[in-house]
Amino acid sequence: MTNEAADLEATLLREHPAAARSLSALGRTLAFPKGIPFQAAQARGSTINATLGQLTDDRGHPLPLPAIARGMVGLDPRQTFLYAPIEGPPALREAWLARQRRLAGEPTVPVSAPFVTHGLTHGLSLLADLFVDADTDVVLPSPCWENYDLLFTMRTGARIVPYSPWTEGAFDAGRLAAALATVRGKALVVLNFPSNPTGWWPDPAHARALVDVILAHPGPLVVVTDDAYQGFVYEEGLHDRSLFWDLAERADPERHLIVKCDGATKELVFFSSRVGFLTHSATGEAERVITEKLKTLVRGTVGSASGPALSLVAAALADPRSDDAFEDRRRLMAGRYRALRRALKNLDPSRLRAWPFNAAYFARSSSSAPSRCRGGPSPAARRARHGHDRLPGPACAARRVLLARRGAHPGAGRGPGPARP
Repeated sequence: MTNEAADLEATLLREHPAAARSLSALGRTLAFPKGIPFQAAQARGSTINATLGQLTDDRGHPLPLPAIARGMVGLDPRQTFLYAPIEGPPALREAWLARQRRLAGEPTVPVSAPFVTHGLTHGLSLLADLFVDADTDVVLPSPCWENYDLLFTMRTGARIVPYSPWTEGAFDAGRLAAALATVRGKALVVLNFPSNPTGWWPDPAHARALVDVILAHPGPLVVVTDDAYQGFVYEEGLHDRSLFWDLAERADPERHLIVKCDGATKELVFFSSRVGFLTHSATGEAERVITEKLKTLVRGTVGSASGPALSLVAAALADPRSDDAFEDRRRLMAGRYRALRRALKNLDPSRLRAWPFNAAYFARSSSSAPSRCRGGPSPAARRARHGHDRLPGPACAARRVLLARRGAHPGAGRGPGPARP
């Protein structure tokens, strides 16, 4: 470990012990090098800045090829065509945080500035690198988004601690408490609401129960709220904001670091944007250290985010019509949700039973049919893959219904497409 990395770790241990004690072996070694990006940040605003290797005119304006520039009319040329700061443009970070606070009813708890990522998946990957290794338990609901397995085990070797949050068809926060009681030391827990693949969002009582369970844990614990489907909720009387805010307001920095992972993909219905954000409960010097470590990971892998995507997201955040446009799409999804609800009422519950759902792009159902799931592997294929042709347990007949694609059906293998107004 370099002297710089040791200094950062000492600062983090003093300012936010939970974050420091949760660092992976890789995370402990990360310190942003004093190279070109560091020098460029120092030179920002100077009359002459010769640090970055990017082509500009005599006044520092970009010189894009005309064929590319024609497709970017109306966007900020500097933000669109020149390198962005690794952590993201300051104005965009401020605008995203302002939007998140507004959606949550303007909570006043101090939190970090959002760190820009290359999409929500990249944000989760950064958290895995920073906090997860072989001595980390990652607590995940079952079922969950299958990509969590890749994100948290492929490179890190973490132990997955699965739990089913359902007892006789009702959500049970005690299941999460039982899973947390089994962790061996430091841990990371993912809360994904609205959920992929179940399409469920908590009511106020369930939200309070979840928060109480999390905050009772002695730590060190990194809590990640995967808010990919934030806003796509279709019933009244449900919890009115991301659990990130409930947790951040009460988190003890000796024991808990709370991280919000979100992005433009669903919230701005911009699926190809690959613009995500990480916001967390550490502030002050602790925020500076975590930002430096995240910048080091990004600098060492994919570099700054795409300027055109950043510009389009910034434009959407600045447009006062965006909220109404999002609400149009949420109502479209709500109509599909209600249509599915009506259809399920006409089915025999002894043959097809829906799991609780009220949000997001998905619903999940279980079939009592003894034969293989529609579209699933044949007995011969199962023998080749698993050495037997038995279905892999009672969840084998669980099917996911996609609400985001017109005409989607149980067993559909395609991912959610954009909502079409």
